[in-house]
Amino acid sequence: MGKTVGFKTFGCKLNQYDTDFLKQVFHDAGYTVAEQGPFDLIVVNTCAVTSRSAAKCRQAIRRGARSGARVLVTGCYSQVAKEELEDVPGVIAVTGVLDRQSLVDIAEKAMSSGETAVDVRPHEKGQAFQETPVREPSLTRVFLKIQEGCNDYCTYCIVPYARGPSRSRPVDSILQEARGLVEKGYKEIILTGTHIGLYGQDLTGQKVDLPLVARMLTGIEGLLRLRISSLEPHDVTPELVHCLRFPQVCNHLHLPIQSGSDRVLKMMGRRYDVGTFLNIVGQVRRVAPDIGLTADVIVGFPGETEQDFESTLEVIRQVRFSRLHVFKFSARPGTPAYGFPGKVPGKEKERRSKAVISLGKELSLDFHRKLIGREVEVLVEDDRTRDGMLQGVTRNYVRAWFHGPDRLRGKVIEVRARHASAQGLLCETVS
Repeated sequence: MGKTVGFKTFGCKLNQYDTDFLKQVFHDAGYTVAEQGPFDLIVVNTCAVTSRSAAKCRQAIRRGARSGARVLVTGCYSQVAKEELEDVPGVIAVTGVLDRQSLVDIAEKAMSSGETAVDVRPHEKGQAFQETPVREPSLTRVFLKIQEGCNDYCTYCIVPYARGPSRSRPVDSILQEARGLVEKGYKEIILTGTHIGLYGQDLTGQKVDLPLVARMLTGIEGLLRLRISSLEPHDVTPELVHCLRFPQVCNHLHLPIQSGSDRVLKMMGRRYDVGTFLNIVGQVRRVAPDIGLTADVIVGFPGETEQDFESTLEVIRQVRFSRLHVFKFSARPGTPAYGFPGKVPGKEKERRSKAVISLGKELSLDFHRKLIGREVEVLVEDDRTRDGMLQGVTRNYVRAWFHGPDRLRGKVIEVRARHASAQGLLCETVS
């Protein structure tokens, strides 16, 4: 009888893509991939972006071990802090972010020997992109990994140390996976990576970049939606803005502003100032007036004064983001900001976080109210809500809920927005 494996994933969209690849690797090796236990093995795909995310990973590892399963820990947390994980009871293997196709062999050997296997390989300059194509994605809106790694080294960020230098996936490989997904009936592809704006810079002998890849993907017959998603502000070029004119490209961008203070942005090692960011927003909105602009904001960065914080609130109001992801600064060992002076007290970080979250909800509600009475296009997802409603996401990244039959799942339909909340839109289907 074959072994049963379960997966627990933390962190970003890239981690979700990596987990989908690992699921098929274990399935191909004869494992039963299950959502519910009991499990023989649990794979925990970790995140290290904040101390809180690392703590959640440790909690999941201990919970898995207490259930009687053996635990394989992989991902970013393993890559940067394997010594914190290898001695946790129940852990049979700790692996990083490289050579994911070898995880089955590592797990099998560790389970046979009874000894904890540690296989965390260091990143090397010039390393190539490792292919991990996903045949059967787990979500209606599918991620397509085009790049991995980051070269920016913002002072607070552990990700470049975890994911390594930027590596780009060859164009032919991207197009092949995209065509395969469309042939299987997937309607929306979300381009994902660690820092997709760097795409193509490491590919010798090829003059390719993100706008070119986006244009090539829009040529795939049957692809209804292409979502570029998250971009560093300094990567938003006129060529990329032009891509928003293509009918397949969704009018949504995630632009992590992080702070509205030039002084704090400089301390963070960000590659833009507030004026540049506002100019980018203006360029984007001239091409796509109804665009959904979402953003990350960090509060409580070392040295952030009340004036810096008020500047951030003012810029957020000026841009009128459609959704905010708010993070309290988390000092990550190994990053420059870990030792920065001027630490903001925990209570003050909490106050600032609540203020930005409150403003974000206010702006989300305003953005959603402007859609009331209008017909919006929604890709219907597979899962219903707890109260039985269908749900999906608009092109400009607003969640919508509505009643309808199961046959609508996976389809792109028109709905009319009737009621708005900070979370999304209550809609009715259009006959």
